[in-house]
Amino acid sequence: MEIKIPKSDPSYSRRLSERYGIDLLLSTILDRRGFEEDEIATVLEEDFVYQDSPFLVDEIYSAIERIEMAIEEDEKIVIFGDRDTDGITSTAILYKTLKALGAKKLSYRLPEGDESYGMTDDIADEFINGGYNLVITVDNGITATSQIARLEREGINVIVTDHHIPGSELPPATAILDPKIPGQGFRFSGLAGCAVAAKLAWALFFSRTPLYDSPLILLHSELGNDSVKISAVRMVNLVEEERMIEDVLIGRDSPMKDRILSFLSSSLPIFVLDSELETAMLRKALGRGVDISLVDIRPKMRRIMPKQASKSLFDLSKTSRAARYKRDEKELETLISLFRSISIYSYPSLSKEFYPIMQLEAIGTVADLMPMRGENRLIVKKGLRLLSDDPIIQLAPLIARQNLIQKPITSRDISFRIAPVINAAGRMGRPSEALDLLLSESYEESEKITALLLERNKERQRMEEDSLILVEKKASDSLGRMGGKMIFIDDDRIPRGITGAIASKLSNAHSVPAFVVAVSGERASGSLRCQDPWNAKSLLQSISYLFDDYGGHRYAAGFLLDSGNLGEMERELERIAAESGQQGDKSIVEEIDARIPSHYMGPQIWKIASTLEPYGQENPSLRLYFEDGVIEEIYPIKGGKEKHLRGSIRHGRNIWPFVWWNCKDRKSFNSGDHVDAIFSPDTNYWKGVGKEQMVIHSMEKR
Repeated sequence: MEIKIPKSDPSYSRRLSERYGIDLLLSTILDRRGFEEDEIATVLEEDFVYQDSPFLVDEIYSAIERIEMAIEEDEKIVIFGDRDTDGITSTAILYKTLKALGAKKLSYRLPEGDESYGMTDDIADEFINGGYNLVITVDNGITATSQIARLEREGINVIVTDHHIPGSELPPATAILDPKIPGQGFRFSGLAGCAVAAKLAWALFFSRTPLYDSPLILLHSELGNDSVKISAVRMVNLVEEERMIEDVLIGRDSPMKDRILSFLSSSLPIFVLDSELETAMLRKALGRGVDISLVDIRPKMRRIMPKQASKSLFDLSKTSRAARYKRDEKELETLISLFRSISIYSYPSLSKEFYPIMQLEAIGTVADLMPMRGENRLIVKKGLRLLSDDPIIQLAPLIARQNLIQKPITSRDISFRIAPVINAAGRMGRPSEALDLLLSESYEESEKITALLLERNKERQRMEEDSLILVEKKASDSLGRMGGKMIFIDDDRIPRGITGAIASKLSNAHSVPAFVVAVSGERASGSLRCQDPWNAKSLLQSISYLFDDYGGHRYAAGFLLDSGNLGEMERELERIAAESGQQGDKSIVEEIDARIPSHYMGPQIWKIASTLEPYGQENPSLRLYFEDGVIEEIYPIKGGKEKHLRGSIRHGRNIWPFVWWNCKDRKSFNSGDHVDAIFSPDTNYWKGVGKEQMVIHSMEKR
């Protein structure tokens, strides 16, 4: 077994370990996975306050203003989404939000049956003829330039919320929110469509609070030997706009004093922790004749954070989680974090009442194969925790039917147990059924729709199995023609709604980009799925002249074209494959995160694995390697047709249970064998009790 371990910088790993108090092995793995220090908070935290503010995005204000006007004027609003899980959750998020804010003439529209993805001319006609005043797109719209231009000319305003890569020209919409547009203000470009919709939703709720568009100043003073250090931050909508830090000499006139006085004399409210103390410090620094009114946040702190209510800012800064991610100004950073938390948790619409939206946001993010890095980690971690502890009534029956109760729900559970059921409705041409589930208003109604969707999913699985059998030889032939680097299949027997699922299975099975095209007369629609280092969007861009429409992101994309262009498309892909240096599934080198010596094989390994959750794109499951373990027992799993094995391995001082899915060499191993293996730490839950186990990826005898 040939293994490869990515390089790491021991000094960087030690610094992370010492500064953040984490295991050295964890910091080394983070280094090997390319986590920069400014990403550490997304690894160690999950609280909503660590997510980026929607008010960093300039066009959020235009979107809020137009939506609020539509609600106030009782205008006709339609939310236009997509048929996949991301599009369905996005639609549900904004529909629930606008309903809660008082929109009465509100409807939604999803592509049904064999309708194309995105806004077509026919959809634009429908909105014009329907007398709508405002169209809000979710998970689409960024490439619908001509259709949106037409709607705007007809007096129908359009707000685009999307996360796909724009074309050469942006649509002339009233407002556009898309993290793929450079310079918009999004600090993380990998958000899903549902996350963009959730940012707009939260901003709309925030706009109904007294905090909205109300500038303020946060202030803190520290006494030195012969000076007072005054730190002040100007904030709007909980976003820092300007910061001033000055050491003012006591009893002397100085430019620093003038600058601070100028900064504080802006007629803005000034918030502090402990107003009497801060007033005394200001008088010492600026003179007793200076009268500055301060607002003390201590009373609100007692109500929101009773356990911390008696602590000074200095004491809070020593234990502040937010402050440890900043190198300087610990007390000021603690004050900023404290004020944000108090502000958010003072309004249920920004916190507890927003939790249902966070659950939908997590599901859509995982389902759409978004990179599990940056802000997505915070979104998914928080959503998974809420789904596990207190799922919304719309999802509770599905979670129960999929045997996910009494255990922490993981990103893998969403990928394999929740998202496929929601996706099935769209793949069968009935996405509104899944949306009906997310908008249902009682457990009984949710239970009924869940049963329907589970049947749809079984129907979808049967269709996929039949289609895979149909195209099996075509896939093998195509892989051979393209040097083991790509797969291209077109067939008029493949249902259009499952091209993505088939492409995904072929790509995963052969580790190559897979194009699957459903042909219907003169029209063809297809899906592309790929893995690193390929980029689905770039692949389609390189042959974009062949398509009538296409879109997607790094790992998944879709396209429409004239069926007469399929021959040329295949020839172009053969050329790209021939010029590529990628080797498809020929590589036999196994990349791992770390080699684990026997003395280190203990519960801390499982703690590290838990910290690295959620797993997904750009953050795959932890892969560890050990040498010279001894198989204690090994046996096939009942009902698994001997494809799957269970057993236990002694390594170090402990015996560890293992499971090995789809083992190809199952008859080669016996009790007593000495083995080397690559595994992922996992926890198996039974009746609410978790037990550590290893998931074996590969194993060989010594």
